[in-house]
Amino acid sequence: MQRLLLAVGLIAVGYGAAGCASASESPFQLEWQVSPESRSPSVKGHVFNRGSLPARNLRLVIEGLDAAGRVVTTTLGVLSQTVESGGSTPFDVPVPGTAAS
Repeated sequence: MQRLLLAVGLIAVGYGAAGCASASESPFQLEWQVSPESRSPSVKGHVFNRGSLPARNLRLVIEGLDAAGRVVTTTLGVLSQTVESGGSTPFDVPVPGTAAS
C-alpha cells in the first residue's frame, strides 16, 4: 500500500464583508493530526477563529501528497458548525485509505 503525506487547508466562504487579503492575514488557525485506523482513516483537529466575526460555511481541503510532493488525492470537508469569534470547533474528515500517514 502506498502511503501519502497530507496537507490541510481551509477555505472561508463568506467570512465578513472584507475578507482577507492573504493567507498570512487569515483569522483562522488549524491544528490537526491523521488518525490512521485501517478501516476508516481520517484527519481530526480543530479550527480556531481569531477573527472578530463568527465564521460559517467553512470548507477544509485535504490533499494527499506522494513522495515527490505531488497532489494525488483531494478531499473536501464541510464544517456545519458556526465558529464564533475567539472560539473553535472540532472536525473529523474521512480520507482515502492510502492517505493515512
